[in-house]
Amino acid sequence: MNDRLAHAPLTLQSIKPTTALQRIATCVLVLDEVDSTNTELRRRAAGLPDGAVVVAEYQTHGRGRRGRHWLAPRGASVLLSVMLKEATGSPVACRATILGALAACEAIEQASVCKPAVRWPNDVTIAGRKISGVLVETTPCDDGQAVIIGIGINCLQQAGHFPPALADRATSLEIESPVPIDRAAVTRALLARLDGRVAELAQDAAAGQRLLKDWLARCEDLGTRVTLQHDRETLTGTVVDISDDGDLLLQLDQGGRRFFASSTTTRLP
Repeated sequence: MNDRLAHAPLTLQSIKPTTALQRIATCVLVLDEVDSTNTELRRRAAGLPDGAVVVAEYQTHGRGRRGRHWLAPRGASVLLSVMLKEATGSPVACRATILGALAACEAIEQASVCKPAVRWPNDVTIAGRKISGVLVETTPCDDGQAVIIGIGINCLQQAGHFPPALADRATSLEIESPVPIDRAAVTRALLARLDGRVAELAQDAAAGQRLLKDWLARCEDLGTRVTLQHDRETLTGTVVDISDDGDLLLQLDQGGRRFFASSTTTRLP
């Protein structure tokens, strides 16, 4: 692929999927710069339709879980958020993080032939290095809530773009892929896979179990040791399983097994 084309700004036309979508992308805003795509959707939730999408070339205050920063050079990543208006406790609302991570994996495979894995609670990795993250937030809207799924995928970064603290823990499709990377193609694939996964959850009562099964099949954590921060306590143990709701089951070093919810737990490096 021509390097100039690879780095071309995303446009509404270039990211439009080639097949019709059922729910995602009813309205698409492609912005040059925004504080955060999630924040933009939260601000505008009442005035935008279900399925609205915000895509940005650059975020001045990109965010990860629990207040962490998401840093990406201008035009180097896919930075995208989608808003779904859902009843509280709906299958989509309960499994939004898992759904987002799986859609990112499938989009990466389609656009790069790389083989990504998932890491609890919200990361996508290649060869053990983070390439994508998912941030799910909710805000009251209409008679229910707006579930906002934010996804960032590192596409065109080179090794020198990552700060020293992340140099051995982060990567990009440009670094990992044997084929040239087209950010627009990654974006198109991501929108299509988000739409497909959301449609499955809405139409089939058994889809939630399949979603979790697909996530577990990609999970790099099962059987590995992790360290968590929970209620000001640091705990270490071996990952045994992930519950239907996405909670981590840990065999603690000090004995006993315990579930940890992603909303109240921080995974330490």
